[in-house]
Amino acid sequence: MKFNQLSRRAFIKGSASLLALSTMPVKFSFAQTTIRVRPEWQQFRNSANYASFIDAIRLMRANTNASSPSSWQYWVNVHVNYCPHGAPYFLAWHRGYLYYFEQQLRIVSGNNNLVLPYWDYYRNPRIPAEFTDPARGNPLYVARVNTNVYNALTLTPFGSNVWNFQRGTANAFETFLEDAPHNPVHNIIGGVMQTMQSPQDPIFYLHHANIDRLWHAWALPDGKGIPWTSSPYWSGNFTYAPNLTLPRSQCYHPNWVGTDYADNSPPTSLPPQAMLKGEVIRVQSQQARGVARPPVGAFKSTAPKGLGAGRRSIGGASDVGLSESSVSVRVPVQKQDSDALQTIVAHARGNRAAPAAAPETYKSVDITLDNVNLLPPGRLGGFYYKVYLNLPAGGATSSSEAYYLGTLGAFEIDAASHRGGGHHGGGTVQLSFPATERLVSIMTNDIREVTVSLVRVNGDNSPRGRVVTIGELRVELSTQEPFDLTPPAPAPADSPYRSSN
Repeated sequence: MKFNQLSRRAFIKGSASLLALSTMPVKFSFAQTTIRVRPEWQQFRNSANYASFIDAIRLMRANTNASSPSSWQYWVNVHVNYCPHGAPYFLAWHRGYLYYFEQQLRIVSGNNNLVLPYWDYYRNPRIPAEFTDPARGNPLYVARVNTNVYNALTLTPFGSNVWNFQRGTANAFETFLEDAPHNPVHNIIGGVMQTMQSPQDPIFYLHHANIDRLWHAWALPDGKGIPWTSSPYWSGNFTYAPNLTLPRSQCYHPNWVGTDYADNSPPTSLPPQAMLKGEVIRVQSQQARGVARPPVGAFKSTAPKGLGAGRRSIGGASDVGLSESSVSVRVPVQKQDSDALQTIVAHARGNRAAPAAAPETYKSVDITLDNVNLLPPGRLGGFYYKVYLNLPAGGATSSSEAYYLGTLGAFEIDAASHRGGGHHGGGTVQLSFPATERLVSIMTNDIREVTVSLVRVNGDNSPRGRVVTIGELRVELSTQEPFDLTPPAPAPADSPYRSSN
């Protein structure tokens, strides 16, 4: 599969002419915004806008001038060059990205009422049939590994304890939602969807419209812990292309970018335990039983070491290979490091009188995967791993969320490689999972080992054999604070969340 990708420098140089887009309203009165409602795909495909949507995508994909906003590759390059993944503003940046892309669809189609539909996979976990029809000339079709994303779904972001929003806070919604279902949907679908070139696949836009909808649904009715627009959090602009920016604060609420959704309710259950392709989904029964700690692999231990800049490894394992089998990595903990872990937990629990008050004392824990490499059998995706900390040994636990750290798959690896300026196989890829919050909830006494479990999750089709290697998996201590315990100020009475919902 060949893409007309531009480097950031070439993209900036070649995008000087943004004639159509430069006329779009960037700064305007929020109260004067025209609100258009995005429908779910099953409703949208029977609407008057469906033909315009198909025509616009066909025309954009046929346009080979990657520096033209009317080309499909232009918007792929916007995502490649500017999108934040595993970083602050993941949700808000993509809200603005959909805003500009949707306006380009209207320009290309000539239909000012055209909107992006969303795909509600919590109701219909299979990619809509219109996207999987390989008929010649179907602009919605690209080759994919899987079309059923059921195994990507979770209700964790919508738990009653998830009130904070942004990264750097405890139980942060943005982090949970990006970890799942966002990342696993990319991973399970596979193909180009498991790379930063994922907007090549038209289903990307329906996926992200749904992610944006889920953010809004979670925030209702009062905005929960989203900082109000007077917070420094919203200072500055998002960049999408040269001369194409958006104030961050404009992405606080979907109405402020002219958007609402046909259904603003969060999911309360996974799709019914039903027959898909004539088979009961196996992972559903696994979820019902909970998660058991996988066997510990025979990996070579790495010794504790200083990492500089207030960081220390308390040990790890080298040459960790991941295949279709789930596996655990056991890290022995020395007495001095066990004491440090107890101090970290006491500090994180809010005991500010604990020894961790000293600046040089360790205050947080991370599980770091260093020199991560995606091997050829795994480069089309179709799988991912759930990462857990200290799952109980001996039988499945029914409360696995308490041990959950995040997800690891081809998409996360490509995103990390992208952040480091490389591509598959280029440069050192490092991923880090904050673990302090999990230790706070599960650590009750002296801890003499840390066990990291990587539980494999597959789509209907998935590769076999070794797909990922990790040069070193290690447990790190840091002098940085684990998260901000200061609650954000509540939204004022004139907030769109408080005033209209």
